[in-house]
Amino acid sequence: MGKRSIEVGVIAAAGKGTRAYPRTSFVPKPLFTFEGQSILERNVALMFETLKVKRLYIIVGHLQEQVLAEVARIRQLYPGRQIETAQWTQQGLAADVASLRDRISGDFALVLGDEFYWDTNHQEMARVWKRQTRARALIAILRTSLLSDIRKNYSVELSGSRVQELIEKPEDPPNDLLGLGSYVFSRDYFDFFDSTPPASRSGVVELTQVIHRMAHQSDVRAALLKGRYFNINSLADYYAATYSIRSEKFNRYRISLIMPAFNNEATIADAVHNFKNQVHETLVLDMGSTDRTAQIAARAGARVVRNAPPESMASAHYAPAIYAAMRAARGDILVLATADGAFRAGDLGKLLEYLKDCDMAAGTRTTRQLIEQGSNLSPFYRWLNVFFGKLVEAMWWAQEPRLTDIGCIYRAIWKESFLRVASGLQAQDRTYCLEMVVEIMRFHMRCIEAPVSYYRRYGQAPDESWPEKWRYFMSVLRLILRKRLQRS
Repeated sequence: MGKRSIEVGVIAAAGKGTRAYPRTSFVPKPLFTFEGQSILERNVALMFETLKVKRLYIIVGHLQEQVLAEVARIRQLYPGRQIETAQWTQQGLAADVASLRDRISGDFALVLGDEFYWDTNHQEMARVWKRQTRARALIAILRTSLLSDIRKNYSVELSGSRVQELIEKPEDPPNDLLGLGSYVFSRDYFDFFDSTPPASRSGVVELTQVIHRMAHQSDVRAALLKGRYFNINSLADYYAATYSIRSEKFNRYRISLIMPAFNNEATIADAVHNFKNQVHETLVLDMGSTDRTAQIAARAGARVVRNAPPESMASAHYAPAIYAAMRAARGDILVLATADGAFRAGDLGKLLEYLKDCDMAAGTRTTRQLIEQGSNLSPFYRWLNVFFGKLVEAMWWAQEPRLTDIGCIYRAIWKESFLRVASGLQAQDRTYCLEMVVEIMRFHMRCIEAPVSYYRRYGQAPDESWPEKWRYFMSVLRLILRKRLQRS
């Protein structure tokens, strides 16, 4: 047999992902995103750009409407490429692959749709496959110092590059070789599938059983890859992978600070300088100030923006203008803070560390030890924030939120995440703080609260009257009920 190439690719994107509940009740695992791309999009790129397949089949099943929509979007990225879908059998991955026997006439690659590869050299698989002309199958492996990763996948025992044994989820892995969800098969796969009995524990033919049978009766090889690999079994796996990747490149992200300001000439210079060395740009959103706020902010090095005619900027909580400023910001990370000195840059590092693990890190002013004497946050007001936070938790229980402050402006959010929810942001007043949190949840993303210091404010108008406060909290209640009744 001469050298062969991999003509066809298969991506398994059908499973329910029950171990990643509750997120997988709303979003299929192949559509989990990393750095703005779904796992499915990344694996399609791996197939076309690295393994150089000519035709691709994507097996769909659970929440297939969402997967099909993502496939339609990906097709636009690869005009002229053949991308087809196939239905799952609900008899396990091995049977799903076997169902394509009438569509595949040569060698094919298989990648599991919930596995995320970061800087891996999958071209090594194509190179080994061309050289090992007698091999009936090829599996990708990776060396790891974490035996826990092998226990969650499968272990591989080799003689040279030839596979001797595969053990699914071994309690005591025999070596440091981690079996990956990337494979190459000849058409012999289908015959071996037919002759492999169902597993006693699952009642279906399992893929590792088929490969194990091939290894004992023919020639199965391994390709040792380099790079990073994440098997997204659970939400904890997803969050850990997200944190790991973001941490590695966090110093490359640009940070934009947005400060709504209304007659803050006494504090704006200090506020801008306080954050200056921790952000890449500062946007001061002038909300129609009648003093020298805008001029002082500009002299301090901020970019001053006005997003509406002055006559419609009477409120220091004009939400549409704040949303517009966030869209105009150039950074990868958007930070909101006040211009009155209530929040300080000392807490920014805390928010950014949490942001590596979520879509938005929101401050909470409910830790008494962090509230400066003389601030305007009374105990009653603080506990009302807690009450409404718990109401939101109850309303969106499946999203597992933990909220204690629905009115804290100090927060950090990925701009990518903000743009995803931007179409649902419709608040006109200061309920925008809560609206952003609710929309993050409605889009099945993650918000984490972090305790922040709250300082005495200067240069602001007197505190609101009780009727004004009650009107605000009634508007919060209306927002919660309206958002809960909307379709996600």
